[in-house]
Amino acid sequence: MISPFPLLGKAPPPVIQPLKNGLADECAALHATAFRYSWGEHEFERLISASNAFGDAALDPRKKALLGFILSRVAADEAEVLTVVVASAHRRRGIGRQLVASHIARLRNVHVKTLFLEVGETNTAARKLYGDLGFVEVGRRKNYYRTEQPAEQIAALVLRRDIDPTQRRGWDA
Repeated sequence: MISPFPLLGKAPPPVIQPLKNGLADECAALHATAFRYSWGEHEFERLISASNAFGDAALDPRKKALLGFILSRVAADEAEVLTVVVASAHRRRGIGRQLVASHIARLRNVHVKTLFLEVGETNTAARKLYGDLGFVEVGRRKNYYRTEQPAEQIAALVLRRDIDPTQRRGWDA
């Protein structure tokens, strides 16, 4: 039997839209919850308003609260993801996948052919997500990320994804 209340108890999917400067304070607050060395509101204002920056936000459609975001910088036909974050209470619900896929589609529309990002080698969830979305490891930066243990640092893996301008499939963006 089909329930007459199909959304009862389930959150509606987030709305993905371009990241606007009015969200810089929320971006800074969310970033601080996910990264030990986070960026402040002024850094986000500067990055979001830069002519070569592209960002996407995942918003709760009911509350308009920021659930996550992705921000990258474009140079010629390449882009580099500067940061991706999803609120901890909303992780493992596909929001990160939606953000990255939507972002790839937007970058394709401005003729970006290659997308790069860095991820900590111990961040297995993010590495799986990026691998599932077609990113491949192309480099490694030893001792790149600082940890809470001063003597311990972890490597950053440099990942790359080619963006085919003729490809327009669902999740593949």
